[in-house]
Amino acid sequence: MELFELVLILLASVIASAVLDQFVSRASLPLIQIAVGVAVALAVPSAREISIESELFLVLFIAPLLFNEARESNRRALSAHKWPIMSLAVALVLVTVLIVGFTLNLLVPSIPLAAAFALAAALGPTDAAAVAALGSTVKLSGRQETLLSGESLINDASGVVSFQFAVAAAVTGAFSAVDAAESFAWLFFGGIAAGLAIGLSARIAMTLLLRRGYVSTTVHVLYEVFSPFAIFIAAESMHVSGILAVVAAGLVMAHAGPRLSSSDDARRQLVSKSFWEVIVFLINGVLFVMLGMQLPLAVAPTIQNDISLVFLLGLVALITFLILLIRFVWVCAMELVHRDALTGKRGWDDPRRALSDALVTTVAGPKGAVTLSIILTLPVAVASGDPFPQRDLMVFLASATILLTLLVADNVLPLVAPKNEGGAVDAEELRAARIKVLKATMRELEGHMREHSHPEYEPATRLAVARYRARLNRERYTAGASRERAMALQLGVLAAQRRRADELQRDAESIPLAVRASFFYVVRAVRSSLGYMRAGAKVGASFRSWRGKLLFAAHHLDLRPIADERSERVYYDAILFCIELERAAIAYLGDVVSSHCGEERSQVRVFERDGSFAQVSEASIAEMMLEEHEWYLRSLSERVSFGQESVREGACAFEPGVHDSMPADMLPSMRAQFRLAREYADEVDAAALSIELDFIRRLVHDNQIGEDVARKMREDVYVLQFSLHE
Repeated sequence: MELFELVLILLASVIASAVLDQFVSRASLPLIQIAVGVAVALAVPSAREISIESELFLVLFIAPLLFNEARESNRRALSAHKWPIMSLAVALVLVTVLIVGFTLNLLVPSIPLAAAFALAAALGPTDAAAVAALGSTVKLSGRQETLLSGESLINDASGVVSFQFAVAAAVTGAFSAVDAAESFAWLFFGGIAAGLAIGLSARIAMTLLLRRGYVSTTVHVLYEVFSPFAIFIAAESMHVSGILAVVAAGLVMAHAGPRLSSSDDARRQLVSKSFWEVIVFLINGVLFVMLGMQLPLAVAPTIQNDISLVFLLGLVALITFLILLIRFVWVCAMELVHRDALTGKRGWDDPRRALSDALVTTVAGPKGAVTLSIILTLPVAVASGDPFPQRDLMVFLASATILLTLLVADNVLPLVAPKNEGGAVDAEELRAARIKVLKATMRELEGHMREHSHPEYEPATRLAVARYRARLNRERYTAGASRERAMALQLGVLAAQRRRADELQRDAESIPLAVRASFFYVVRAVRSSLGYMRAGAKVGASFRSWRGKLLFAAHHLDLRPIADERSERVYYDAILFCIELERAAIAYLGDVVSSHCGEERSQVRVFERDGSFAQVSEASIAEMMLEEHEWYLRSLSERVSFGQESVREGACAFEPGVHDSMPADMLPSMRAQFRLAREYADEVDAAALSIELDFIRRLVHDNQIGEDVARKMREDVYVLQFSLHE
């Protein structure tokens, strides 16, 4: 039960930190997660007392992270930069272990040399995912991105192997250089060989199952998620490095087939990518929250052991400085001797640029989730049964160093790296382009509905246009200087509609609650279909008494379709009621436009052309809203006239009360409209999205939008298309 409570606390913390990240723009997500972890540790002391077995921690967190990194890596780029990557991932880690280990043992003699090496080894791996999560608007070169991702992939494994070897020496107290070399070689190369063999076997097995149609997309993704855990356990049972086996298997099992080979293959890749994104986000979030939870837990015992806080902070700063200095010197040497493949020049031909690139690569390698997961696997006791020497201090030093390197990357990287201006999509340009495409798509759909569409497509097309109008309104009114003016006008519209609803329902108290509950439910559904949301959909359709609210909730859970003529009349009356509310909105907006009759209409065209919200006046927004509500009125009137030979004028007047049947001269058509809307919804929505893509292509062809904007808009449409049948 304690472990389950810890899981719930960690999940809640990850969710809370993700929400806070939307409000705290100056701090990166990992730093927010660490802060949330500190708050949890202080607020819930019992949570920090729960521990996870070290081996379970290793396989549960590190194995899937490294497996996914290997799957996502660019093997061609890794091969082209294999020697610099190996230099950073292996040689630099070993040099860092030696220098930091000896320094730490010299400054804190109570930490044995082997334990100091273990701490230095845990601080070896970098966390490229942490840099991506920092959200810095920096631009890294292709070489820098490849070096960082390749280094992060391999030095995780080399750091884990070095850490395991140092811990074994610290626990047993025995050390032999020859045995160490032999053990390291067996763990390192044996792990790679085991991973390649298991990964190749797993890939062949899955390929055979897929070709014979025995495996669905869901099972395939579960197979991928299961693989790193099984591979790690299998490799450890062979007494080789499970971490290296997972990395090697991930490289082998990565998808390397041709693009767009089949729709099934594309679906598997898309689902797999989305699923792994959730898993990696969750693991990284949990680890950073646990880092925050460890800080109060680790600092308290170290202070109680007569180690001053000033000395601790100074030691953390020194370790961080040493790590960054060693890394900078190493990368400088690499960059100075590096020969550019295009120009043929070496780095020493332009030393200023080489040093600048080295500084960026140095800062962009903070410690992160892997370092924390490694250090938390420190054993509690040595072979003799005595406590592991200075374990709490080592956990604190590792946690604080992670935090400090993240702070350095978060604050220094934007200063030393070039700004990421290329390829960035301007938000206002994107908004203006979306407005053009949405308006053009709506006009096309309305034209088909009036001229070319068969009657059976009309209900579904009407709803599709309403959804496009809702998307258009979000683009128009949710950003820029127009937002406050639009919100004020929208509140005025709802107030006018509410007053009209009260007038129409003045004598509604005499109507049975059950009848009113059915009516309110349909009113909300009709207004939602027009694009009203939240409070807007509830205007004229809410109970004041608790009994009425309970009846409405019960009706909301009743999913039975329209079954009789009385229900048909309820839908009919609800539409007439909504027509009256739209007339009230039109009257209100007409008064607003009349009160600003001296203002020019050209400001509306400026808004639609370049997305300049600052120039949109209240009258311009009111005119646009007036046009929308006039369309709402037409749409509702078309629902009334659908399937009717003719509609007399009095038939569209709302009459409150209990009605058992439709008016004498009105044919029941509501059930038919709902049936047709459901039947042709997917077909109409697919056609609408195709029209939207066609208009995007036209804007690109006419040079009205750039390729970056068009790519972003196409991606949005592709997502909508994919979700259409989900």
